[in-house]
Order: sequence, then C-alpha cells, then structure tokens
Amino acid sequence: MADTDPVDYTLRESRRAKRVILNISVRSGLEIVVPRGFDHRRLPGIIDSKRAWIERTLKGAEETRKSLTPFHIPLRAVGKEWEVQYHPSEQASVSAREAADNLILVRGDVSDVYGGAAALKRWLHRKAIAQLIPWLRSVSTESEIQFKSAMVRGQRTRWASCSSRQTVSLNRNLLFLPDHLVRHVFLHELCHTEHLNHSPRFWQFLQRLEPDYKSLEAELKSAGDYVPAWAHAD
Repeated sequence: MADTDPVDYTLRESRRAKRVILNISVRSGLEIVVPRGFDHRRLPGIIDSKRAWIERTLKGAEETRKSLTPFHIPLRAVGKEWEVQYHPSEQASVSAREAADNLILVRGDVSDVYGGAAALKRWLHRKAIAQLIPWLRSVSTESEIQFKSAMVRGQRTRWASCSSRQTVSLNRNLLFLPDHLVRHVFLHELCHTEHLNHSPRFWQFLQRLEPDYKSLEAELKSAGDYVPAWAHAD
C-alpha cells in the first residue's frame, strides 16, 4: 500500500468519545470512532499520521483471517484430508457439513471468520467422536486395560485425561496428530486407570506397553504445532 493509496474504513460517531479512536479487528477491519461534531476534514491527516501502524495492523489482521479460513484440513490421525468450500447464504448461523467423502461445505455468513471456525470445530468434534472413541476401545482391547467411559472435549492444554472413575476424556485436536502419537496418548491414559499419577510405577507400567515411551513423550511436547489456528479460535 503506497502513501497515496486510500484506506478503507468505517466511521462511527460516539457521544462518549473524547478523541479520535482507531480500532482494527479481524471481523471489521479499520473502524474510526470520532466525537459528535468532529470535523471530518481532519480525517485524512490523522490517517496519514497513523498509516504505518494501520498498514502493519491490517496486515496482521489479514493473516489471522487467513489462518481462520482453511481451504484444506488434513487429519493425520486418520490419514485423510478434506477440501473446504465456502458458500455465502442467508441462513441464520454458519454451518459446516460434509457434502462428499472429502469435501466440507461451509454455509452462512462466511465473512464471519470466527463463526466459520466455530462451525468447523463442531464438525471436528463430531468427527472425533466417530473416530477417536472406537479407536480407544480397540487399543484398550489390544492392551487388555479396561476403562469405564470415554468422551471428546475441546481441552486447551491437555491431549487427554483420565478421572478417578476411569472416564477418559480425549481432545478432539488429537485428529491432527500422526497416528503413532494418538495411540501413545491412548496408552498413557489407559495406564492411568491403574495408576492415577505419574509415579515410577506408572512409568514402569507404560514402558511395558510402550518401550519407546520416552521419545514419544518428547515428541508429544511439540505436537501442538500440528493444530491449526482455527481449531483454537474462540
């Protein structure tokens, strides 16, 4: 954007405003708030004086928009990738539905990137229930370690957890991880049904099932890099 290029913005007058306020958001772009009775002829000079900040912040907002609007979703855990298409419509809320084996259609106000991300998270949640819980049952049978129940959640800091009642909670974002890491998370939580802590006995128990557990635990520490920004968006 050259210095002479116009800047797109929305203008809002406010009774409460005592000065000119420039707000930039992912949803709305640049909004300029001015006090009632403000002389609009002053705006070009104010915009020029803040142009470097405006350009830098708008660029960051656009990068965030792109990160919240995926066109491909790879779920490494199940070895599959989905194409995402966006179709504006008049429906009240944004929805995401599979239209084919590898195609997701997002419909509604697709300019609302947070609404679109929320719709995709709901799709991801459904996919996680369908894929992760049966997989956990299979690993449970294979390892001969039983659990009482399982659920899928949207944890922000844990891949999974196990309660004292032997309920295993799985993070839906596990679907973004390679399958060997997902299986390791399952075994880790199943071992907690026997040892609800990280005592030496717990690690010994896990090692009998997963001799290479130390390298897998280390790999898991950076596995958050597999999770795209839209899956964390609020």
